[in-house]
Amino acid sequence: MNDQPTISDLLEQISSRVEQDQSLSIGTIEAVAGRRIAGPMLFFPAMLVVSPLSLVPTLPTFVAVLTILVAGQIVLGRKTIWLPQKIRSAKLSGERAAKALGFIKPAGRLLDRISRPRLTMLTADPGQRLVALICILVALTMPPMELVPGASTTAGSVLAALGLSLTTRDGALLLLALGVMAAGAGMLAYLVTKWLGM
Repeated sequence: MNDQPTISDLLEQISSRVEQDQSLSIGTIEAVAGRRIAGPMLFFPAMLVVSPLSLVPTLPTFVAVLTILVAGQIVLGRKTIWLPQKIRSAKLSGERAAKALGFIKPAGRLLDRISRPRLTMLTADPGQRLVALICILVALTMPPMELVPGASTTAGSVLAALGLSLTTRDGALLLLALGVMAAGAGMLAYLVTKWLGM
């Protein structure tokens, strides 16, 4: 039996903090994530980029920097995640946080129904480190994507799927996400080579 909090449980805890503090900080997500901090610290910020807040200038770049910091420490095998105080204290206003949570909560309920511990060995080391490395590569694409409004949502979706697989220890979801990524990369490579006439 899985006695860990669900995504919806974590979202409710975050929502309660937002109502209390009238803002949402990375430190809040860090506190709610607890001992399984790695997955939620990849998943929840990425979901902000999937939400309508992706259009907020510099938010995708901020999430990219956060992702690289978190994922980099996972790759290095750290059991705890350290973040600079400036990043931990970065905040969204209560209004923007409520807007994002209003978008994310229905998705959270759906994800709770479809994601659960499966093939858990894939989400432990060394699989977890491989996922973190992929997250870094995806995050590196996000700053230039800000030049096209909304384009970073695709990268955010990938990061959210990978972060969710670590949060819920769902190896099947991880394989699906990697398969979709590989197919997308293959299609992009095909279109580029066709465009170049190769």
